Amino acid sequence: MNDIKDMKLYSDAYRIFKDLKAIGYSEDDKLNLVDLNQFDQLHYHGTLSVQEAIETINIHENDNVLEVGAGWGGPSRFIAYKTRAHVSALELQKDYSEVGKELTLRTGLESFVTHINQDFLNFSERNNYFNKIVSWLALYHIPDRKKYTQKLFNLLYQNGMLFIEDLTFGQSYKSSYKAMLQKKLFANSLEKYSDYLDTCANVGFEIIEHKDMSSDWEMFTNERLRVLQANKEYQEKTHGTEGYKMIEDFYTTAAECFSKNIIGGIRLICKKN
Repeated sequence: MNDIKDMKLYSDAYRIFKDLKAIGYSEDDKLNLVDLNQFDQLHYHGTLSVQEAIETINIHENDNVLEVGAGWGGPSRFIAYKTRAHVSALELQKDYSEVGKELTLRTGLESFVTHINQDFLNFSERNNYFNKIVSWLALYHIPDRKKYTQKLFNLLYQNGMLFIEDLTFGQSYKSSYKAMLQKKLFANSLEKYSDYLDTCANVGFEIIEHKDMSSDWEMFTNERLRVLQANKEYQEKTHGTEGYKMIEDFYTTAAECFSKNIIGGIRLICKKN
């Protein structure tokens, strides 16, 4: 299996500090969450999507929330800030988890957000139970879909809610694309849209709502690429030529895969009855 660092977007966990420096923050400054949210949301539509999750599955102050594949913990911090729920930000990559912990400290949200550096498939189910589980564009990285879907189910309390945004196979997917998707997007467990629903239902989830996000994310990705390229000079000044190329390569690949219908997207809301 390829290493997740082969995915260009994830190869430099520390680039966020360059972004913060570029807008005037020194190394140890306290961070305004609104400023940070420009950079710490590694999924489509940023905090707008997180706010929709908060409202859709009714995350509130007394909830114990798990974010799977948290990256820098951007959604976890936003949820904690908006609701005062406690959020566990689970992330596989040690450098992203450590940077996320520092960012949480600098926003003053350490009482509400706990960063956990661990492989989700090895995350203990003993004494770890949650009212809500959320995940944005992370689950498709995990190799064993049936196993991790069962684990999601097991980690929820009765009547707990699950909010997922994730990639799926597009209608034009062929097996010849597999190696490219594994290397470029670290896609290890893509499924067809209908199979995604079946996998969740088969472990016991009630499907509350599902939505095909493919067209929306295609437009978003192409716009993100356009803005990135229009600001090439600023990006190269902030991240260097290689840093710019790294990010451009990722968005170019994603935009091409969406436009050719090689990949698609799903938003899924489930309940454990």
